[in-house]
Amino acid sequence: MSTLTPTAPSTGGGPLRGFSPTYVRLDVRRVLRNRRAMIFTLAMPTLLYIVFGATQKYGGDDRIGHANTAAYVMVHMAVYGAILATTTNAASVALEQQAGWTRTLRLTPLTSLGYVVTKALVALTMAALPLILLSIVGVFTGARAPVAIWIGSVLLGWIGASVFAAFGMAMGSALKSEAAMQVSGGVLTLLAFAGNLFVPLKGAMLTFSMFTPMFGINTLANYPMTGGDTVYGDHIALWISLLNIVVWASIFTAAAVWFYNRSTDRQ
Repeated sequence: MSTLTPTAPSTGGGPLRGFSPTYVRLDVRRVLRNRRAMIFTLAMPTLLYIVFGATQKYGGDDRIGHANTAAYVMVHMAVYGAILATTTNAASVALEQQAGWTRTLRLTPLTSLGYVVTKALVALTMAALPLILLSIVGVFTGARAPVAIWIGSVLLGWIGASVFAAFGMAMGSALKSEAAMQVSGGVLTLLAFAGNLFVPLKGAMLTFSMFTPMFGINTLANYPMTGGDTVYGDHIALWISLLNIVVWASIFTAAAVWFYNRSTDRQ
C-alpha cells in the first residue's frame, strides 16, 4: 500500500470535505495494475454475449424495439459487466481495511461520504471498460441499432452502474476480507437473474423483479432501444425504473457510509 501523500484535497467544508481528484487518479492507476480482476470483469460479460447473443441464429434476424436481438443481449451483458466492475473494485475496500489504509484515511480531512464518492468515481472509470469492449465486439459480431440509441443505452448503463459502487463498498466494509469480492460476485449473479437481466421475465416474476436492485438500471439502459417494452409485450413506465434506482442508490450509499464508519471506529 502506498504511503499517504498530500494530494491537493478540497479545502471546502461539508460532506465532501477532503475529496481529492488526485487521490481518485492514483486509485484508478492502482486498480488498473490488478490484471487478474481486469481480465475477469472484461472476459465474463464478453463471453456471455458471444454465447447468448452473437452466435445465436436469432441474434441478427429478430428485432426487439429499435435493435436486433444481438444488440439487445449486448446491452444486457454490458450492463452486467459494468456492474461487476463497479462492485468488484469498490469491494476491494476490504483489502484496504486489512492493510490499515482506511484507518490512515480517517486521520485526513476526507469524510466518509467523500471516501464513498471517491470509490464510486474509480469504480465508474473501470465500468466504462466492459461497456466499450462489448460495444466494439458487438459491432463486429452483428449487433445492430441506430448509433444514437446505441450510445444512449451504453451511457445510461454506465451511469446506472454507479449504484453498485456503493453496494460493493458496503460488502467490503461489512465482511472485511478478500471473501468480500467472491461473495459479491455470487450475489450479483443472483440479482442479475432476479433483475430481468439474464432471462426475460413475465407475470409475477416480472413484478417481483421490479423491487430488486438491478431491475431499474437494466430497464433504463434498454429504454432507448425498447421504449420500456419487454420481450413478452409488457410495458414498464420510465418512472418505475428511475424510482428503483433512486431507492437502491440511497440504501446502498447509506449502508456503505455506515459500514465504513463502523469498520474504522477505534475500539
